[in-house]
Amino acid sequence: MKSEAMPQKLEVTSAADGVMRVKVPQGKGFFKILVEKRHGEANSLLLEVNGARKFEVGNDCNTCHFWFKMLQEPRLPTSRKIANLPKTIQLPRPVDESLVLELAPLLELMEKGEYLVFELSVNLAGPYDSEDESSYFFQNEFMELWDIEDPKEEGLLSGWEHYEGQRPRVYRHGENGVVEKQFDFVIPLVPRAALKEEYVKLYQQMIMNGDRPRVLMLGMYQRGIPESVKKGTSKILHSFMAGFLLDGHHKVAAYRRVGVPAKFLVILSPKASKYHLLKEESGKAQQRFEERLSTLKPT
Repeated sequence: MKSEAMPQKLEVTSAADGVMRVKVPQGKGFFKILVEKRHGEANSLLLEVNGARKFEVGNDCNTCHFWFKMLQEPRLPTSRKIANLPKTIQLPRPVDESLVLELAPLLELMEKGEYLVFELSVNLAGPYDSEDESSYFFQNEFMELWDIEDPKEEGLLSGWEHYEGQRPRVYRHGENGVVEKQFDFVIPLVPRAALKEEYVKLYQQMIMNGDRPRVLMLGMYQRGIPESVKKGTSKILHSFMAGFLLDGHHKVAAYRRVGVPAKFLVILSPKASKYHLLKEESGKAQQRFEERLSTLKPT
């Protein structure tokens, strides 16, 4: 990797323990989050890849849940990497300024703006097809909390495959008795059928030998407060950590086979995220949001 100019242009600061904030001044916009205005409705969030809208990824409604829907099959190339990153990002090391600067070739593919970089570990379940009734979107608690009668009828099925965390992360809010469950979603940009079995087996053996290769993901965090929680009629709250795989599809398949938590390096887009506070929560939403991300780092 010859270019040294791009890392020097990045502004990197600490946002919270294990969470770094990076400002990208001149992104190429290969990966881009769009906000589409909807008259009389919440604005839609869209993921654009190389100039084409590939997914709708929820909206900016402050009482709504996360969902995603494929608009056009993404099909990132599997024969080559989208960015030439140094092998040192795979070394066991904390997420700090030096690591973020080494991500410069990938960050350059994002649009101009601010991102949060942190590590995340997810014990994966799936992959689930769009109409798999064992996935989150068919759970009774999801449908009751968000007043969903039929996910298919209400257009919540993605038309694409995804992984989920085996169990939600639980946060207990003692001041009001609310139990918050965070659900994790990992969404490939390459279909399962396009993966090469020999690569999956290679990473599978590495993981079985104790290696934990990092998987790169474009993340978003969405926490809306449903009306039932606002009114106090429900003490259950769902929040969502979701990410689209930028690199490491074979690694994810290998982690799933071995059955150990997958290790992700997340580049999170605040533009695609929302973090609304419960009425009992004090302080600024931004600070609370960054503190929440800090709790996700592997122990």
